[in-house]
Amino acid sequence: PLNQTSDCVCIIIMSTSEKPSFWKEQDDIVISGVSGRFPRAENVDEFADLLLAGEDLVTEDNLRWPPGIYDLPKRHGKIRELRKFDSQFFSVPNKQANFMDPQVRMLLEVTWEALIDAGVNPVDVRGSRTGVFVGCSHSETHDVISSDPETVNGYGLTGCTRSMFSNRISFTFDFRGPSFSVDTACSSSLLALQLAVDAIRLGDCDSAIVAGAHLTLSPAKALQFRRLNMLSDAGSCRSFDESGDGYCRTEGVAAL
Repeated sequence: PLNQTSDCVCIIIMSTSEKPSFWKEQDDIVISGVSGRFPRAENVDEFADLLLAGEDLVTEDNLRWPPGIYDLPKRHGKIRELRKFDSQFFSVPNKQANFMDPQVRMLLEVTWEALIDAGVNPVDVRGSRTGVFVGCSHSETHDVISSDPETVNGYGLTGCTRSMFSNRISFTFDFRGPSFSVDTACSSSLLALQLAVDAIRLGDCDSAIVAGAHLTLSPAKALQFRRLNMLSDAGSCRSFDESGDGYCRTEGVAAL
């Protein structure tokens, strides 16, 4: 039964200790495919090689903005290629693709690649009960393209609203399971994974795409973190170290 609270949050209450017939045990759920884009790495294999080699993926360059501008830390992690996107392949009209957050475009790409990595033909799962759970926190693209009322055309809403991060994947691949975006700041993707596992175990979907995206495109957003003294001057995270002076922002897009 469902118990609806005053703030419209529905809580599932199990009235018996026996698990329902559709319940799946933890060992019944596996990660079968993965894909991603990371600083200095165009795919998961390159990312793994860099990590195993002990390479530092945080760099000082002008891929986003001049190093040191507005007294921002000079180093942060950046994905190199954001502009290229095969809109025809994903059936996205050019007029929409031009105003679509690069995070959404890359989420479509890594979702396709994760399916292929799992040995699944994306065509074969169209119409399936596949859920989509995406961790995402902000669209800096939306801030830019909606700043001038004279140039607003509406496509920024469909291309940059965070709810569309997950819904665009479901629409493009014709997935019929739950589809929603999760924003719990730094833990967004981790919670998306937990929600996907719960949805599969409860029978809400048969399989799931779990994805996350974060791009640092504007110094304005970084400056807010700077004003709160959250960023590391050295551009380095030193968790549990007495020399730690903040955290370093970096980019990544991945799908399971």
